[in-house]
Amino acid sequence: MVRRGAVLTVVMVVVMLTAVSQPTTAATVARRSREPRQVSMASILNLLMRNTDASAPQLDTAELGRQAGYKVERHTVVTADGYILTMHHIPPYANPARRAPATRVKRSSSDRHSNLTSASWATEDLKEKAKKEELKKDEGKKAEDLRNEEEEEEEHYFPPVHGEDSKVVFLQHGLMGSSDNWNTNTYDNSLAYLLSDAGYDVWMGNFRGNIYSRRHVNFTHQDPQFWRFSYDEMAKHDLPAMLEHVLVETGVEKVVYVGHSMGTTVFFATMSSLPDYYQDRIAAMVALAPVATIKSISSPIKYLAPLVNELHYLLRFFGNDQEVMTNPMLISLWDPYRVCRNYMLCENIQFMITGFDPARADESMVPVILSHNPAGSSTQTLFHFAQGYTSGRFQKFDFGLRENIVNYGQEQPPEYDISRIKVPITLFWADNDWLTGQEDINNLRQKLPNLQAIHKVSNPIFSHLDFLWATDARPLVYDKIFEILDRTLHKYF
Repeated sequence: MVRRGAVLTVVMVVVMLTAVSQPTTAATVARRSREPRQVSMASILNLLMRNTDASAPQLDTAELGRQAGYKVERHTVVTADGYILTMHHIPPYANPARRAPATRVKRSSSDRHSNLTSASWATEDLKEKAKKEELKKDEGKKAEDLRNEEEEEEEHYFPPVHGEDSKVVFLQHGLMGSSDNWNTNTYDNSLAYLLSDAGYDVWMGNFRGNIYSRRHVNFTHQDPQFWRFSYDEMAKHDLPAMLEHVLVETGVEKVVYVGHSMGTTVFFATMSSLPDYYQDRIAAMVALAPVATIKSISSPIKYLAPLVNELHYLLRFFGNDQEVMTNPMLISLWDPYRVCRNYMLCENIQFMITGFDPARADESMVPVILSHNPAGSSTQTLFHFAQGYTSGRFQKFDFGLRENIVNYGQEQPPEYDISRIKVPITLFWADNDWLTGQEDINNLRQKLPNLQAIHKVSNPIFSHLDFLWATDARPLVYDKIFEILDRTLHKYF
């Protein structure tokens, strides 16, 4: 696995370091309040080649949720082309301790069990109860105290509401991200937790190729064929399959979709390509750092654009054209819990592609963020975005003249027509976002027929990944999202 990604990782490091010597307007804005930094290749290699600290916690989305006091389910979805995706589900009020006291309801043990039998985390609760009962027999009074504590917690428990009364929110990550993106901020600032605390039924998707969706019914992720996809396949297969699963599981007529970065790209592609049935099932869409055309980006991706065809051929020739920037590979090279104490390294490599500044996140969460990101994708997906910079169009993957004729029946890849999207959409963007610029926002403004509002984040140094991890994401973005959700609920529910 390390061998397959090593070549592209080295290339990306070189490209990023080149970009450091060519500061953009966005980079200048981001560094306005601090001294410029210089970093040498020798110092980077010295820091990269460290052994991973075996004691550093590597928790998945569900484990992170449980550590924070939330009950989290894992769901499996199989796409029409055989990819096995993992979704994560946080029910409403999944952390009883964080639920508003005014809405707590006393429920009997029989009520609780009857409502939990179908939940994937119910087994864990039942095992825990059995363990406490065993402890009671052995330790008498001490076990009785534990049982009393459990009964006290039940007073605060309110089982999820399914069916037409559910308030379902679907969260979808961006490029090289995962469901971890939504709960690796602090407990008080992670959007997934905030939504559950407010009574929303939260579902988090994972696109093919990331650490949670690396299985297939016919071959393993070590097979080259596994990685022959870009966001085209995510739009055609992954998102429809995950949305359908949520609709069936919850029994609702409509869900609210919140996407970040590529999570918006895939949504735009899906909704402009599939029948209106899917659009009718989306009550509203919130686009954080939306990406369709990328004419005005500042990201080093644009430096890859002129070399995409040659680089893709070179990597395929050496057998390294499969996965890019995978978390397991990077973890094998560095220990984020130690290396990220060196601020330069985290800034110049890990976040250079998006312009993220680790100083904008809670200091205690930066090692957690680095240990979960990037979560992996295919090189073809990265190259797809680079092609978008060159073409200036929001279009399907360009295989080259000959293969385009085979795949599309025409010499140029078809464009995604976002003017067909009827879903009510609200855009959030930031001036210091290296992947979303004013020109591209204007393009969305002109073409989206049911655009509700465009919110430009007021903080001038707010960047692409700040939508997930900045300490001021809640007051600048999330509070407005809850206003949108409230309005949508009054309209549709």
